[in-house]
Amino acid sequence: MFYDRLTRLLHLLFGLGIVAQLFISEWMEHPRPDEPGNFLYEVHEKLGVALFAVLMIHWLWSLVRGGPVSLAQLYPWFSRDRRAALWQDMRHYLGAIVTLRLPPADEPSPLAGAIQGIGLLAATLLAATGTLIFFNVGENWQFSAWLKLVKEVHELLGPLMWGYLVVHVGASVLHEIFGHHVIRTMFSVIKKNPDS
Repeated sequence: MFYDRLTRLLHLLFGLGIVAQLFISEWMEHPRPDEPGNFLYEVHEKLGVALFAVLMIHWLWSLVRGGPVSLAQLYPWFSRDRRAALWQDMRHYLGAIVTLRLPPADEPSPLAGAIQGIGLLAATLLAATGTLIFFNVGENWQFSAWLKLVKEVHELLGPLMWGYLVVHVGASVLHEIFGHHVIRTMFSVIKKNPDS
């Protein structure tokens, strides 16, 4: 499946950034009213705001360019026909896995699109909530009532992003093992058309 060069570059940037954020969050020390956070926390803050910007560019580019995977395919939940296609694709993949094969990744899959949509939404919400915290937390790390809720959502999404990362990368590795070359294609930002 062909993605344009900017989409592949944005995917590389937010993919690496999200992985870095998840690992940094394991070792960073949050600020307290009486002491600031450690260096890793500062990196987490700044990188989070940068990731939010990259994700916003990705959303805008997705709306402008169209591309091989439409927003309707990323979020099939609002269409009966798309939900039916998703269920059919899930059955297709389950049947293929039972026979130790995977369907080719040449054209957009409703299942892959829905999984990508969930990840993109979770990443965007993580970055947005983190950015809200960064720009709105009070002196001495004081949270208003609405910002406490934002912080809770941010902390809830972190483990979900770990789970998404395992599923997304795991599926990509499986496709690679079955000869579909999805990783090389997605991360080739030099070539205009990585399939050639």
